[in-house]
Amino acid sequence: MTPLRQQIEALHADAFRWALHQAGERELAEDALQAAYEALIDGSASCRDPEAFKSFLFGLVRNKVRALRRRQTFSRFVALDFGALQKAPAELPKTPHADPRVAAVQQALLTLSPRQRDLIELVFYHELTLDEAARTLGINPGTARTHYDRAKRALRTHLDDQEDACLASPTR
Repeated sequence: MTPLRQQIEALHADAFRWALHQAGERELAEDALQAAYEALIDGSASCRDPEAFKSFLFGLVRNKVRALRRRQTFSRFVALDFGALQKAPAELPKTPHADPRVAAVQQALLTLSPRQRDLIELVFYHELTLDEAARTLGINPGTARTHYDRAKRALRTHLDDQEDACLASPTR
């Protein structure tokens, strides 16, 4: 097995979760991930720093999602389906979690800006450093640190407010 294939297989689950996060729908995520893998295998995309492969792969997936979205939008425009252009992009289903604490965190994440959510996703769920997350998102590391700090503060405030509301409400 080639080293590239080993790296791809080791990161597949995380890469797919990231693709879903970026795409908001399973089909687009699968297509973007497939396109990213094809680019790596055919050599049209290559990572110069083996230590940064994970952030490189995540950035590649993000770019493939954007390219496929542009292609979808263009094909809708060419077909003159103006109604489809006005629809909001599909989002992952928002089913409430059985554990109220997890549901509260999920709800709090929805209050963040897309960039802040992306940073939280990359750092907490994919265990990237802030520098790696910045590289993945194509932003300055200082900007990443600022947005990450603001996201943590916003989450803390939102969760504290929810906890205060729960404590203040009468119990049955």
